[in-house]
Amino acid sequence: MGVISIFSPAKGLIVGRVAYDAFAKALKIIIAVFIIIGLIQVWVSPQTLSRILGKEAGWKGLLLASTVPVFIGGSLFTIFPLLKTLREKGASIAATIAFITAWSGKAPLLPLEIAFLGWKFAILRISIIIPFAIVMGLLSEFILERWKPRKEVTE
Repeated sequence: MGVISIFSPAKGLIVGRVAYDAFAKALKIIIAVFIIIGLIQVWVSPQTLSRILGKEAGWKGLLLASTVPVFIGGSLFTIFPLLKTLREKGASIAATIAFITAWSGKAPLLPLEIAFLGWKFAILRISIIIPFAIVMGLLSEFILERWKPRKEVTE
């Protein structure tokens, strides 16, 4: 903004206004997500979340973690803190990885994707995201469970 303002103060002002508007919109979303995270921490017990997204949830939890995020917007600034809270409350590694994998295929961007890449491409990508998220979750959990440091038995 500073460099542009040196050469064209009017355009520098426009850039500043656009940057401020983008920051204000992002800040509103971040605040809303942190409120939701706070509510999850207070209202949802670890047992409940573990039953929904933990290892004991099985395929249902993994399927839920692989489908719901596709329809969620937001940025990494909102998703990572949410996932941290879910992990702390008992979500499995598989559900967490499936969630972030599925979230990367955001359906709200579908109209834009169709406009630039075509509807066949968009439908194919969306239909691949959910099974891919499940595979990524299971594979990641398998790998991370094997890499846990093992405690040595000393007598």
